[in-house]
Parts: sequence; structure tokens; C-alpha cells
Amino acid sequence: MAYKIGVYGSNVNEGEKATVSGKALGRALAERRCIVITGACSGMPYVVARTAAEQGAEIWGFTPELDSAGQKAAYPTDDITIYKRLVYVPPHFRELFGVPDLPAARDHAARLKYRNVVSTTNCDAGIIISGSWGTLNEFTNLIYDGKPIGVLTGTGGLADELGGFYPRLRRRSDSIVLFESDPEKLVSELLRELEKERCGLDNQY
Repeated sequence: MAYKIGVYGSNVNEGEKATVSGKALGRALAERRCIVITGACSGMPYVVARTAAEQGAEIWGFTPELDSAGQKAAYPTDDITIYKRLVYVPPHFRELFGVPDLPAARDHAARLKYRNVVSTTNCDAGIIISGSWGTLNEFTNLIYDGKPIGVLTGTGGLADELGGFYPRLRRRSDSIVLFESDPEKLVSELLRELEKERCGLDNQY
């Protein structure tokens, strides 16, 4: 069974160094036959997903948009054909929040949070590449779910800040958080953690 690895990071390109790391990460995930999950946005997750798709990997996108027209308008330069599955926010999501009528800005913010929860719930482990506030939300979702997390350091943003404050947090979690600047090593270590979990579950029966 292929592992589903969520890739979470900046919705903008963080420069040449981060792009090189992102492409290497995409290749490493594809070589190990992982299913790559993203928030179907532009920027660093798209760099990883597109590279992985070019290498034959299966890509799932969980977008904050409601339909393909919204997706194309929000990310006009992205090729949505890379996604084998592109999951939209359901039209009735506002009722799930208990607020059927939301102003446009709050509506979009609610859709982003809805997307983040569904995306992180559907992956087996997550990788942080660069990132800002939205990526921090995805990181905390993974922490609360107790899922293994890889942080690709040297890519800027959140990925280079987590090492400083994460060890000081008091929240207990089953998550193993790995910090690594080499994409190949990071993917190998993350998959090793998933294999440990799988073997542990198998040994219970």
C-alpha cells in the first residue's frame, strides 16, 4: 500500500534554493511510490507535486475552492491536470460551521481551514517546506493527529523557524518531528517511521 504524504508550504515560490530542494523532494517521493497530497495551491507544494507527477507519482489536491472554475481563477498558472484527485470544498460547508451566511473574506478563510483539516486528515505523514501561517495550521493539525512530520530545513519560512520553538512547546503528541536539509534523507527517515508504525500495528494481531 502506497503511503500518502502531505506536502505543506508557502503559496509563493521561495527562491532558487528552495525550488531546487522542492524538486528534489518531489523526485524522492515519486521514486518511493508515494501518493503526494497538497492543498492544491501554487508555490512550493506545487513545485513538489508537479515534479513528482512528472516522475509518475499520483497527486491528490485538496483545494479551498468550490469548483474547477474557482480553482483556475485562483491559480491561473498551475496545471490542474497533474491531480489524479482534486477535492473541492462542498457547497454546504458553511452549514457544517453553523454559519450559512459569511462575508467573502471570512468565507475564504473558513474554506482554507476546512481544506487544511481534510487534507491533513487524509495523509499518513506530512512534510513542511518553507511556509507561513497556513502551513503552521497544517503543522498543528498533524501534531494533534499524532502523525509523523518531516521538516525540510534550508527552505526558509516556517521550516527554518520550527527547530527553535517546537522543542519548547508543552503539548504532548505522538508525532515524531524530523528536521533534515537533505530531501532524500528526509523522505527515507519519514518512511522508516511509517514502517515502524505499520509493523507495530501488524504485531498487535
